[in-house]
Formats: sequence, C-alpha cells, structure tokens
Amino acid sequence: MADTLEATENKVDDLSFVHGLGMAQGLTQQGFVFINMELMGNTFLGLDAKTEEIIEAQDADTQLRELAGSTENFQKLSDEQSVLVSKLFANLFFQTELFHPALGDINVAKVVEGIMGFVNKQAAPSEEMIKGYTDVMDAFQKKMDEESKAAAKVAGDAGYKFLEENAKKEGIQVTESGLQYEIIQAGEGACPSIDNEVTVHYEGTTIDGKVFDSSYARGEQISFGLTQVIRGWTEGLQLMNPGAKFKFFIPQELAYGDKGAGADIAPFAALIFTVELFSFK
Repeated sequence: MADTLEATENKVDDLSFVHGLGMAQGLTQQGFVFINMELMGNTFLGLDAKTEEIIEAQDADTQLRELAGSTENFQKLSDEQSVLVSKLFANLFFQTELFHPALGDINVAKVVEGIMGFVNKQAAPSEEMIKGYTDVMDAFQKKMDEESKAAAKVAGDAGYKFLEENAKKEGIQVTESGLQYEIIQAGEGACPSIDNEVTVHYEGTTIDGKVFDSSYARGEQISFGLTQVIRGWTEGLQLMNPGAKFKFFIPQELAYGDKGAGADIAPFAALIFTVELFSFK
C-alpha cells in the first residue's frame, strides 16, 4: 500500500508533485502504456537543465505520427523505437503539458517525483494536496470561462452591429431567418434542395476581414451535402443556381453560435462567406 504524502509549506513543490502524478495517471488511463515513464521523467530533467537539446514540438509530433503509422499505433515497437517514442513524447509534453499556465512556477524535479511515485506506487498525495491542486485548476478554469464569455459578448455585439449596418447597404437582401446575401454573379437553372450535394468554391472571413478558410487558397473545389454544413450555408445555397456567386453575411445563430469553431471563430461571431456554386446532384 502506498504511503500518504502530506502537504508541505512549499506550494510550488506540492502542486508540481500532484501535477506529475496526474500526468502519469492520465497517460496510463489513456493507454499510453508504451511510454517509459522513467525515461520521460529523466528527459524532462535534462531539458529543464538544458543538458539535452530540445526537439521542437512540431518536429516531435511529425516523427510520432510517422512512427505510429509504421508500428501499428505504437503496438509493435523495437527497443530502439521505444526509447525514441518515449523521448519524443517527453519533448512534446515538456512544451505543451508540463508548464500549465494555472500553476505559474513549476519544480520539474517534483513533477518527476510525482510521475515516479505513481509508477512505483510509492507515495500518494494527501487529500489536502489534491484539494490544493484542484482548487488552483478550478480557479484557473473559472477565470478562462469568464474571459471567454466576455470575449464572446464582444464578438456577439460586434456581429449584430455589423449586420444591422450591412443590411442598409444597396444590393443586400435579408431572408426571414436573418441571413443576408449579395448576388455577385447570377447563375442559371434550378436551385439545389436540402437533399442535394453541391460542389463549390468558397472563402470564409470574420467581419473584420480575416480569412479563416478558403478552397480557393487550397486550389480545389469542395463537395458536401446541404445537411452537413452550418444553417446559413444550408439556407443560402438553396438560393443559388449553378454558375452563381453570392456573398453571405451570416448571423451567429445560423453559424457556430455559442460554440465557435477553432481559434479563429469566436463564440457568437457573425461570419462572411463568398460562395461560388458549380453544380449539384
């Protein structure tokens, strides 16, 4: 049975220990049993002391993806590959997981003690230590949620103001749902229905003009069913004929709403899409 490790007067050390133990526990629960935890810990120490040269996170990720493909997702590793995988993951975690912004200062040696404490079942943190860690993480998450809500309100307010002014411009048409569109080029023939698959080119921007996605930039058209996209696209594409090119101004309710999408589309953001319809079936 593991001994209980009581909290000390050194908050950084206590938080670092629990952080390391939680990291090792999480990796084990997620099935990363092929990682040599002791080697990972020693790599952390070497990187922190700058006695080991760091492998940039993107390079480590690329190498790991290649190894996953050639070893049946790390299930058939040679001894040499096993060492490499553990060191690559250590480099990746050192840059992405180890120095959590909620914790501020980190004692890497104590993180490694926590990792090995879990692996060897030698020491389990007391309830007081665990509570100290969860309190810090919960407070950080609460702060992030509050900041996200504040940013979302700004994005939402800006979107509504933009659409209100945009609707007054010549050539802008507004549907009952609030979707706004401008016909850049008319097409010919029938319009697609919700059950059709369409082939298009498009460019998506935020209301301040930042491009976040573009099939034009990728140099290839894209095809998809009209039930597979945001509501603004589903409605808007049914207004187009093949050969048409429209500019859609989409309120957040018809876009990604309170979820947002990725780093570039904030919650409650209004979006602009220029779409060119080639065909449908």
